[in-house]
Amino acid sequence: MNRLIPSFIAVCVCAMASCMNTKPVAPATKRITFSYDSLAALQAKDIPPLVYAFPPLRSSKDGKPLEKLQPVVSAGGGVTEWKTASALSMELKREVGSHLTTQGYRVISFEELLAIRQPYSVLVISTFYTLPYDVKNDKNEVTDKATFVLIKGTIFDQNLDPKTKKDVIKVDGVTKVPVGKEFPDTVTRTLEQAYSWFADNSTGVILLD
Repeated sequence: MNRLIPSFIAVCVCAMASCMNTKPVAPATKRITFSYDSLAALQAKDIPPLVYAFPPLRSSKDGKPLEKLQPVVSAGGGVTEWKTASALSMELKREVGSHLTTQGYRVISFEELLAIRQPYSVLVISTFYTLPYDVKNDKNEVTDKATFVLIKGTIFDQNLDPKTKKDVIKVDGVTKVPVGKEFPDTVTRTLEQAYSWFADNSTGVILLD
């Protein structure tokens, strides 16, 4: 199985660029908004109760990951977990685990994922986020700060073979904060909003102020 891990990781990490252009757009407003698009290919009752969540990766607004997953290797040479060098990303990983547990999922370690023998029985989650970036109008004036997040849920066979993967959940969302307004911890709060619509087939815009 270990020979498939690099391909498995590549599939999970490359999700951002392919989905970035699909982000929802909130209407122009002086309010703080969160716009989202949530898609689920499975009914809630059919989503596996076991979840493995990679650390969220910071990406550019063009969808390019700006940090890398780093393997945690045991004394025997096996990969037991994944981490990033970013303290924010590791804190967000803890936030993700907390949200999923609250929603009734059991979050497992990567080592436990490798030990699973039943195919398509674990939901593997990849999360990507941007730091706040400028949004400009047609006069090239900065009107808002935007933060984008993407959540992707995939199930694999027992060998984690990317050729047999099934993408079953996708949530993307954008928080827009008008210039002059304060919205602390924007990334964390945007991720919280996105996970509140996890596995829910809906699209909408929510006022956050």
